Amino acid sequence: MTAAARWPLPDPRTPDQLAHDQIAVRLQVSKLASPNADKSARQEQEVVLERIRRRQLTATAEHATPFLHFLPDAGTRAMLASLNQLVIEVDPDEEGLDQAGLDELLTGYDADDRAERSPRRRRTRVYRSRDAKDAAALRADAKRLRGDKRISANVNSIVPLGYVIKGDSYPGSTVAPAVFASHGATAPIRVAVIDTGLTAAARGDGWDTGVVREGVDPVNVLAPLDRIDWFGGHGTFATGIVRQIAPDCEVVVYRFTTTDGLGTDEAAADMLIKAAEDAGGERLVINASFGAPAVDGIPPLAMQEAVQHITEEHPNVLIVASAGNDGQDLPLYPAAFPGVKAVGALTSDLQPATFSNHGSWVHCSTVGVGIVSTFVEGKLPPENNIGTDVMFGTDAWATWSGTSFTAPQISAAVAALCGDDASLSPRAAFDQLVAGRPARPGLGATVHLLPGTPL
Repeated sequence: MTAAARWPLPDPRTPDQLAHDQIAVRLQVSKLASPNADKSARQEQEVVLERIRRRQLTATAEHATPFLHFLPDAGTRAMLASLNQLVIEVDPDEEGLDQAGLDELLTGYDADDRAERSPRRRRTRVYRSRDAKDAAALRADAKRLRGDKRISANVNSIVPLGYVIKGDSYPGSTVAPAVFASHGATAPIRVAVIDTGLTAAARGDGWDTGVVREGVDPVNVLAPLDRIDWFGGHGTFATGIVRQIAPDCEVVVYRFTTTDGLGTDEAAADMLIKAAEDAGGERLVINASFGAPAVDGIPPLAMQEAVQHITEEHPNVLIVASAGNDGQDLPLYPAAFPGVKAVGALTSDLQPATFSNHGSWVHCSTVGVGIVSTFVEGKLPPENNIGTDVMFGTDAWATWSGTSFTAPQISAAVAALCGDDASLSPRAAFDQLVAGRPARPGLGATVHLLPGTPL
């Protein structure tokens, strides 16, 4: 079946269901567009960040990613960095800089032992300050280290799935679009969804049948325990998107975040590498619905190394990543790294979504407003502004908006094309997917896959 005949998928919702969903989706879009729009919206964002920070500081190590937040430049959105940490990159073949020399430059910092546990040769490593430092001090240390041309250094960026990028854009409850059904692919390939993970319990409706869990989404382990933790269910939603478009592909869901959808540059890089190496040379699409911008002109160093490693060593692997929701030409990483396919967002009538990042680095775009997919059971956090509690039952479905939900559509479409042709590589399948599509300036080729929700 050709791509033109297979997509876009129809919308099975009734007019009443659409009208119900539009209420939540319009609020989502307004929240997505707001963090950079005015001072009051940024102040609201700061309140949310402070709530998350307090929750992280009281959580156990398993569920916490303590952070500090700062504005890299006047008027930009807040950035998060892992508390008291730098990521250092040193070429292992660089002459004249041994470990003793590096340790001298990093006086006051201790090396994390994560690199010692890695089976691959690494150039990046996390160092932790023995003293508490604010963002300005960490950035100053990184700048000082970069003065030695053999070293690159930066803060250990937090790569959030949630409210730094999305404000408080919560999912809305909706109905299941269809029963799960195979398309009869003859050569299915794997899609790795690097995200919050899935819940331990299987769904009763079959949409996660056969999905491999590499890390479990705990959903609600931070107070208040009667509410879904911030951004619980993100991985479930992304996985449901993949299953709708490519139901026959193998799906492996990796968790790189702690609770509240926060993960570090280093944690994201580790999971990118693990997903590529777990595939054992077979065809693989990696979906990365996360990202962080450069700080002081330096992109996230651990993810940069991971992407370079995968591009050079794993030719059968394609990384697809979200362009981000700042509404700017603001390169987000890993999407903006060479070799990665960046995906922006459109409205249901294929117009640019106001919140979508854009630029020459964005390769394609698809509908990202009011996408319908699988969700987790529970009650939304208390910070929702819909006016009443929003409940999700067993085998829940939701509407949600953002570029987080455009990338898995493209990942799945690439996998579906590969599933029809055992000789097709994911990179060639991507080229086939976008070939001949109409293009929009700054948003690349327009690929219509899921219907979304009209505003």
